[in-house]
Amino acid sequence: MIKIMNSHAYPGCPAVTNAALQDGPAHVEFGDGVVAGGQIERLDERRIALAIDAYETRKGTAIAAKSWLLENKGGDRWHITRRLDRD
Repeated sequence: MIKIMNSHAYPGCPAVTNAALQDGPAHVEFGDGVVAGGQIERLDERRIALAIDAYETRKGTAIAAKSWLLENKGGDRWHITRRLDRD
């Protein structure tokens, strides 16, 4: 599982993991406790692409499906670097 430390993902937002990240389906938990589906693609040893399915925050805000680049900052600590699905 990946935990995003806010109710939504954005560049600069920290994230943590509870296990080694592998390619494939993932659960993404947000800081407000909401869990969304996702898909991980390992790009190299320090970077992953994370596609997060559409979800609704605890306060009811609809968030569209988006993809993000995450970089490892050591151990279980990650950092959202940028959005990947923009033209």
